[in-house]
Amino acid sequence: MIDLGEKYVFHVHTKRCGHASDEPDELYIKRAVEMGAESITFTDHAPFPNDPFNGRMKYSQLEEYIASLKQLKEKYNGIIDVHIGLEIEYIPSYWSYYEKLRANNDLEILMLGQHHYEISNGVYSFEKSTADNEYVGICKAIYEGINTGLFDVVAHPDRAFRMEREWSNEMTVFSNKLIDSAIKHNVKLEKNYSSMKKEGLYWKQFWDMLHDESDVIYGCDAHSVDSLILTV
Repeated sequence: MIDLGEKYVFHVHTKRCGHASDEPDELYIKRAVEMGAESITFTDHAPFPNDPFNGRMKYSQLEEYIASLKQLKEKYNGIIDVHIGLEIEYIPSYWSYYEKLRANNDLEILMLGQHHYEISNGVYSFEKSTADNEYVGICKAIYEGINTGLFDVVAHPDRAFRMEREWSNEMTVFSNKLIDSAIKHNVKLEKNYSSMKKEGLYWKQFWDMLHDESDVIYGCDAHSVDSLILTV
């Protein structure tokens, strides 16, 4: 994965996702410069062909998203490194789409952010009537995604347990599997600042299980300029 430097702002969304502030891309960069960041990494929610999912840019916006950030990358060259990436779920039936994204040299980072999972071809977890044991399917999808070698980072892995109220032995088993697989495939695990502020999204038990070989990156998950956080 690319070098972000010692002072970085990582995991930034844009207004295109539909649930972020209506602020221009450049404003995020200007704020990161003011904060003393060496780099800023945009990882907006990736669209899928034919737009089957909400909470993300439209597929027709992807080209413009990349073009806008490329222009700003050039404009701020020598001032701050602007990195272009996407946050995306792993859905096995879209394998060829991931290969297409990976082949795009303008996309520097592909981050696995598993907000739902595929139950069967074209059937997804958000269509279920209950979220009981949601983490089982989420964790399995993350594990499979890591093993593909397609992804550089796993966003907020502990958020897989968002529906749980207390830690269990089974959660330990799934966590160990994810942590070991991330080490094996040289994938970073994101400790998410936004999760830390919300009950049930950040699990200290998960992070206490990491090994010396685990590679952690810190992400602000910013959906507004004011929510940018500098990691030093």
